Amino acid sequence: MTVIEPGTAVPEQTSTDNQQQSSNLSPEQYSVGWICAVPCELTAAREFLDAKHEKLESQVKHDENNYILGRMGKHNVAIACLPEYGTNRAAIAAKSMQSTFPNLRFGLMVGIGGGVPSAENDIRLGDIIVSLPAGQGGGVIQYDLGKKEVDGFHRLGALNKPPVLLRTAISELRSTRKLPKEITNMVNEAFGWSDDSEDEDSEDQWTYPSNLKDILFKATYNHIGQNRTCNECVKNSDGIADRDGRRSTNPKIHYGNIGSGNSVVKTAEERDFLAKRDNVLCFEMEAAGLMDDFPCLVVRGICDYADSHKNKKWQPYAAAVAAAYAKKLLSIITPQQVDRLSPIRSVVENIQKDVQDLKQGQLLSQHQKLLNWLSSLDYRTRQSDFINRKQ
Repeated sequence: MTVIEPGTAVPEQTSTDNQQQSSNLSPEQYSVGWICAVPCELTAAREFLDAKHEKLESQVKHDENNYILGRMGKHNVAIACLPEYGTNRAAIAAKSMQSTFPNLRFGLMVGIGGGVPSAENDIRLGDIIVSLPAGQGGGVIQYDLGKKEVDGFHRLGALNKPPVLLRTAISELRSTRKLPKEITNMVNEAFGWSDDSEDEDSEDQWTYPSNLKDILFKATYNHIGQNRTCNECVKNSDGIADRDGRRSTNPKIHYGNIGSGNSVVKTAEERDFLAKRDNVLCFEMEAAGLMDDFPCLVVRGICDYADSHKNKKWQPYAAAVAAAYAKKLLSIITPQQVDRLSPIRSVVENIQKDVQDLKQGQLLSQHQKLLNWLSSLDYRTRQSDFINRKQ
């Protein structure tokens, strides 16, 4: 096997060769960690690999993740899919990933989310939300972590921003005028139906679902019946929000805070309340578990409007456009830039050491204050009197 330095990648190959190539790399040679939450997100990530690698022969004892390995552009990527939703599960998966792949430099949390349409942000199904700091948020806000006080909800703590390298790369991507069209082309190339396709429904499922309507219902109009389809809901036109049509089906890309928590946002009233309170563009259930101990960027394709009308029909396409954006982002980051970053594990260990040192310093200070209080009497005068009596 050819020895490759950590962080570097296998040379670029043609698309035909990519599907046939299989490499067996060591865990130390992977520099990007990619985390998914549901199977359709994992499917999308796999389809955008330029080369698939063989599975590891072994991984650390307590790592229960199952990895898909491969090359995306010039970067070796380790992909893990969570067994279930939740910020805690995401945190456990990320920690295990760092143990098995000690040279990971940053992570990507890529998948689907529920959008928050508003007058300020015309968010539609199939659009993309990218976590970037906005207002007082660092890009990801945990909407269910805080205290309810008399004067309102007070959020506890703040989550870290995405790494500078990723934010800089995003700035370059945002200047690319044809980026939405490029993402559409990437999705069509990866998932488009062909004569030899095994799944003739793949085009309808993974490319833009033109057979489905993007309908936004008014916040006060809840879903009718137990069926997840909205066939009954659309019969009442008064319940449908009035929106201008879009000239293009290319995804629009929005940048700002993403709301993350352990509870599903299921009603439009709750969605709008939380979005206004926390200044977020969409909701999901994993990212808050990652940001402090797993420096990463969150990319979400919008599959529903986080209301009672949500269903899974748009999920595959939303996962596909999110994965395409993430791959496009990696394409403008060089392996040399990645190599200059410290491994996530060492960064986290240093942070933990600094916190421990700070706690130790605070403890010593408290002990000293206690000793000073216990020894508040001035014994120098008594000692002087004792010496004088002895003379």
